[in-house]
Amino acid sequence: MVSIWNPKGGQGKSMISINLAAAAVELGLKPLVICQDPQGTSTLFYNSHNLPFKVVSEIPDQAPDADLVIFDHQASDWELPPCELVLMPTKPERSQYATFADAKRMADEAGKTVIPVVTDGNMQRKNEKETVLALRQQGAFEIRSSVAFSRAADDYRTIFDPELNRVNNIKDRRREVEAVLSAVLQGVNNKEKQDHVAA
Repeated sequence: MVSIWNPKGGQGKSMISINLAAAAVELGLKPLVICQDPQGTSTLFYNSHNLPFKVVSEIPDQAPDADLVIFDHQASDWELPPCELVLMPTKPERSQYATFADAKRMADEAGKTVIPVVTDGNMQRKNEKETVLALRQQGAFEIRSSVAFSRAADDYRTIFDPELNRVNNIKDRRREVEAVLSAVLQGVNNKEKQDHVAA
C-alpha cells in the first residue's frame, strides 16, 4: 500500500495515482486506486471506461484482490496517512513547496518512508530550478511537465494508453513514472519483509 499525500491541492496526486496504477498494469500487476478526494478526479477518469484498473471511492471491508493499493488523498488533509509508505508530490514554486516541506517534516517525524516527487518544474525560473535541483539532491524523483499529461487528461486516459503512443516525449514521461513505481514497489516489498520478520 502507498498513500499519495500532500495537503496542498493541485500538486499532481491524482495524476500520479492513476499513472502509477497504469505503469503497474504494464508490469502485469493488478493495482487498485482508492480515491479519497471529494473532487473525485481518479473516479472521473475511471468512469470514462478508459482505465485498465479499478478505482473505488471507499476503503473495501475486506482485503482487495490487488497487488498494489494506491490511496489518492484529498487536498487540505493534514492527518498523516495510515500507510507507512507515503509518496509526496510537490510543485517547486515557493508557495507550493512550503506546504510540502511542512507536511514532509510531519511524515519524517512519524517514521514514515517518504518518496518525494517534484512535478511541473520550470527550469527557466531561477527559484523553481533551485528547488528542483535541491529536491533531486535529496533523492526526489521528477515528473516533468508535458503535453502528454494534458492530452491524456482530455480523454480521461493515462499516459500509458496506446492512444498516446505518438505524443511527443511520451517515452520519457513514461520512464519517469516507471522510475517512481519502481521505488514504490521496493518500499512495499521492504515493508512486507519487515512485517514478516516481526511476525
